[in-house]
Amino acid sequence: MNEKDWLIIRTVWQYKNITRAAEQLFTSQPALSYRLKQIERKLSVQLFEENGRGLAFSAQGRYLAQHAETVLAELQLLKTTLQNLNGPQQGELRIGVSSNFAAYCLPDLLHQFSQQHPGISVRLVSGLSEEMYIRLQRGDVHLALVKDDYGWKEGKRLVNEDNYYLISRQPLDLAQLPHLPQIKINHGGHITRLIERWWNASYSTAPHITMNVDKLEVCLAMVERGMGYAIVSSYQPLAESLFRVPLFVGDEPVKSRTWLLYRHASADAAVTLPFVELFSEYR
Repeated sequence: MNEKDWLIIRTVWQYKNITRAAEQLFTSQPALSYRLKQIERKLSVQLFEENGRGLAFSAQGRYLAQHAETVLAELQLLKTTLQNLNGPQQGELRIGVSSNFAAYCLPDLLHQFSQQHPGISVRLVSGLSEEMYIRLQRGDVHLALVKDDYGWKEGKRLVNEDNYYLISRQPLDLAQLPHLPQIKINHGGHITRLIERWWNASYSTAPHITMNVDKLEVCLAMVERGMGYAIVSSYQPLAESLFRVPLFVGDEPVKSRTWLLYRHASADAAVTLPFVELFSEYR
């Protein structure tokens, strides 16, 4: 099936009349009828039913006609995107990023991106991964850098992977951990579940949480002053003076994974694809 075949099916479906469809396609009625027979033979289908009341599509024909709209729209989007990619990329790129990745990993990447693509302006929003994923689903952002792939069915790329550690100012007696003060940072739902899985595999009692904080900087400052221990990932720089113990469930380390999520087919592909390509050699 080529583009002309899909256009023929859509036009005949639209007019429900071979003669009028032929006029719209600037061809003759016999030529159009012959092309329709070729499509039927090629796909081993029957496009029309005999009902004595004019042209009526079969179930197979109706399905192909409805699918034709999607195919032709995607082909047009592909042509437009290829034309836009042929010249300097321009436009606005909207990105949603998990807070810690935005603070510790993204600045150098965005600087590199702006140097390579000065015509693309970036609008950035950061927050919890769940919030950024919702923004992607709604179309508020073109791309999301988040801590889970959320079962996303379109474009995705693992861009960062780090271990989780217990950190403290003094060496820890792990057997006494449930009784020691924990400084808990709001990691978001997915990471919280990972840490809870590790805790429940290791201890039968709940942790002794004495502080709940929303910023990594606050958490680290408290740990460095001996106010308690914390659980953090390793992609941010940690003070050399801090003791750290990697987390394992069985033989598997507990890891922080950052995913880049995006759509394969998008009217904004001319600005999203250059950013996706930025991660081809990242990590």
